[in-house]
Amino acid sequence: MSQTYAPPAYGAPNPNYAQNYLYTPTHNPGNVSMSTLNDGSTLYDAQTPMSRTLSRTPSPTPSEFNALNGIKEPRTTRQTIQRYAILAVVIAVVVVISLEHEKIINGLKPVTDWLARTKAGPLIPIALLIVLSFPPLFGHEIVMMLCGVTWSLPEAFGIVCAGVLLGEIANFFTFKYFCTARGDKMEKSNLSYALLAHVVRQGGFLVVLVIRYSAIPAHFATVVFSVVGISFPVFIAAAVLSLPKAFVPVYIGYAMKENSSQSNKIEKIITVITVVITIVALAWIRKQQEKAKPDVIYARRKARQGKLIQQDRDAPFNHEDV
Repeated sequence: MSQTYAPPAYGAPNPNYAQNYLYTPTHNPGNVSMSTLNDGSTLYDAQTPMSRTLSRTPSPTPSEFNALNGIKEPRTTRQTIQRYAILAVVIAVVVVISLEHEKIINGLKPVTDWLARTKAGPLIPIALLIVLSFPPLFGHEIVMMLCGVTWSLPEAFGIVCAGVLLGEIANFFTFKYFCTARGDKMEKSNLSYALLAHVVRQGGFLVVLVIRYSAIPAHFATVVFSVVGISFPVFIAAAVLSLPKAFVPVYIGYAMKENSSQSNKIEKIITVITVVITIVALAWIRKQQEKAKPDVIYARRKARQGKLIQQDRDAPFNHEDV
């Protein structure tokens, strides 16, 4: 009695058609790299040209290639204008404060006197520092200088420390619980942010502390710490140890009020030391980012490969005839 065999299951290994199969296969077993079944759908397997392509890690993007080879991408006109505008504002503020500090102190005297004699006066700069801790707001230094002008040096620094810590804590938990997904998305799309996030994760407490002493704005750094998974104890320890950085604008305000040669000399010394520390800290962070570039870029390439492979696997099941 003759025997009829069923066709091979969809996607199953190809049978040995040299045997006595009486049922004609639905596709050519000699060319299975990309086979069209009798229902019009397409069978993908390990020999398809697409799969062979996906087995290779995708090439770096132009921005990744430039980063690996130290090629700086040209800034757009808008970026150039923004850069010089910020620089001009900073220089103008420094010049005005240096030349007109006596007039500034006299103009602020009614406000500073009211704050000093009001019991709830310290709560006002604390509240301002908390609000200004959320990016893209700025102006911490102005509030800190105002504290130095209004209160004695120990009182002013204590008020500033309270405002800074409370603001950083609020910033940390807000972004940790509401913006982590957005941070993950930004890490996948922005190479500079991805490098900083990688360095923070790998470096732990030391990197967190150095970043807080660097020229990177503290409130932006706090956002990064919160969304990349830095624990709160590590964050708060680094925040407390970096509080001396907040002493500089407080002392500048205090020196403006005192207006003595000794306080002015101390102000200049403290300012120079702070600038040197921030530059050295930023240079160290940049160096860590440079070291991390190959690993981070390779991980991004593998992630793109995984996404393409997943799309390739899902393609047959998305066919309208399947």
